[in-house]
Amino acid sequence: MPDNPSLNKRVLIVGALGVVLGFLAGFFLANGINREEQEKLRAELATTRAGRETAQQQGSGAGKTQPTSAPGGDSSPSLSEEQIVNAIKRADQSPQDPEMQKKVGQGIFLYASETGNASYLPDGARILKRAHELDPKDYKTTVMAGDAQFLAERQGGGDAKLIAEARKLYEAALVLKPDDAVVRTKLGLTYFYDSPPNPQRAVNEYRRALQADPRQEMSLQSLAAALVETGALDEAARRLDELEKLNPSNAELPGLRTQLEQKRNAAKEKP
Repeated sequence: MPDNPSLNKRVLIVGALGVVLGFLAGFFLANGINREEQEKLRAELATTRAGRETAQQQGSGAGKTQPTSAPGGDSSPSLSEEQIVNAIKRADQSPQDPEMQKKVGQGIFLYASETGNASYLPDGARILKRAHELDPKDYKTTVMAGDAQFLAERQGGGDAKLIAEARKLYEAALVLKPDDAVVRTKLGLTYFYDSPPNPQRAVNEYRRALQADPRQEMSLQSLAAALVETGALDEAARRLDELEKLNPSNAELPGLRTQLEQKRNAAKEKP
């Protein structure tokens, strides 16, 4: 990865709740679970606790921990830490149940998004990987499994195995839907954040993403940042101009332009 940690964070922040969380869970979650699914998942996981197995019990709402309102005034129930812990236990007790693995893995994403607590992401990563292995044709689960591996690596600080696993999962998803620009961009990020980083390979993936969707903001910003890193400064400037036209309010434009100017000044100072 490049030496500038603040730039690293900026490249990833584009999207949604990642700004609040600081580790992109919001962006990845927003891409994988829509609002209706989130509310349904909250209700299901709010009752995924020891001894609650029947549908009648799932609708009872009984238990020690009462659900709270979601951020932003949403009246749907939020997940508690206790519910997440018990759901993880249930998933581990039923490793051959694909629906259980999916629900719990998605629930961990939801919990991380609402609380900013990334401590359970490693559990989410292994559970969602298990869900993918049980049903490899489930596109959404495959992508989310990759997301979990990627976010767990970002949160944990540099486990190259997790980056490699995320890459394999994104590649598997792209076999099913090769024109998904967002997933293609995520694949590029696995190269950009690899150890050692491979920004040129990331550039190649970002270009392919933009071929599929020229107005994909995440892809365009990521490409501009990677071009700055590789020293392709003229194209980086053009891509930043494109990004500004696409979204003049893009919060990362000033920082990326500063990085570009720093690179240009450093190049001028070289003998």
